[in-house]
Amino acid sequence: MSARRPFEPEQDGPLLSAYVDGELDADDCVLVDHWLADDGRARTEVERLVRLKAFTDHLVLREAPKEAWDEFGKGIYRRGERGLGWTLLLVGIAVVGGFMLLRLGIAILTAAIPVFVRVGVFVGATGGLILLISALRQRIFARKRDRYDDVQR
Repeated sequence: MSARRPFEPEQDGPLLSAYVDGELDADDCVLVDHWLADDGRARTEVERLVRLKAFTDHLVLREAPKEAWDEFGKGIYRRGERGLGWTLLLVGIAVVGGFMLLRLGIAILTAAIPVFVRVGVFVGATGGLILLISALRQRIFARKRDRYDDVQR
């Protein structure tokens, strides 16, 4: 990147950030120094990044109190209960919906209804059933992939 080119704020922002952090090689430092000498936007951005770095360098991460971890565990149990509740609700809807669709299908087949209406009802019911099964499947797979299931304090 040693070729001199004009400063592009959106493209070259990461390069200025690396400059402030002292992570650039000699060629890139020369390029940034050229921008700082010629372009007020580059100087303004570097000044902003220097202030941000000065502020974040003094931040300290504090450990959470042990009571917070106890409350966190209670939240996990609530999520499990809600997951079970949603699963049972969806299974119930699927069973009742399937029964109602079966009854509706029998009623439509025995009634004097035009064929296009029969096909429309069948297509709509099939789409609804597919969406319901998809939601159930997604819920089950999402529960199996929880990365924090085995984490213990």
